[in-house]
Amino acid sequence: MEKINALLVDDEISAINTLKGMLQQYFPNVRVVAEAQSVSDALQKVKQHEPNLVFLDVEMPPFGSGFDFLEQSKDLRFGVIFVTAYQEYAVKAINATQPWAYLIKPININGLTTAIETAFEKVGQSELNIPETQSIIISDARKGNVVIRVRDIIYCKADGPTTDLFFEKNGEIARIKASGSLKEIEDQLPTFLFCRTHHSFLVNLLWVERYERTGRNGLVHLRHEETSPVSIGKMEAFEGKFDRFIHRR
Repeated sequence: MEKINALLVDDEISAINTLKGMLQQYFPNVRVVAEAQSVSDALQKVKQHEPNLVFLDVEMPPFGSGFDFLEQSKDLRFGVIFVTAYQEYAVKAINATQPWAYLIKPININGLTTAIETAFEKVGQSELNIPETQSIIISDARKGNVVIRVRDIIYCKADGPTTDLFFEKNGEIARIKASGSLKEIEDQLPTFLFCRTHHSFLVNLLWVERYERTGRNGLVHLRHEETSPVSIGKMEAFEGKFDRFIHRR
């Protein structure tokens, strides 16, 4: 069954527990991956767990609001369902972002059902279906600016100040040397789709066939018999991210 990974953000633990209980009872295809009670905690959790969906309270005194959280995480990909006791925030919420739904506390099951149905429609239209034409422009010293489809990139490997991109072209492996660091290339790619397995390797999770632990390290096996090492420090993060990726497909 297709699943949505959700982050619950509310300064009141009782509100989090109520919503979490409703989701567990009525919507088993919504998996709560984390909870947060402040803006700073929410920012950390959203980067760590990369949820599809954030249930977001508006007022979280004394250290910020839901709008502050959205402003500081605007480069990340997730949908928002506002959950608040204050109807007057609705217009500001709609103007500040394009929320998938707006729920007034106390939450009723009919409103939550509609919101969840909308969330599944939105997720299906966005990151679960990467557009065939979604591409990035790579600057190569020899070939100039080259357009490569995101889906076709298998992995990237750091080579000093440059980066080698390995991608599929006409059923075979091709390589291009980008005139930018691995971090610069990583910043251009969808965070939910690419995972740093090593300080020198960035892997497209679409191409992973299997992975294995080799002691405390690991090895990722990609299609076309390509491989990428997994360092000790990134093994746990890779396993968690790949598990979340598999569950949202």
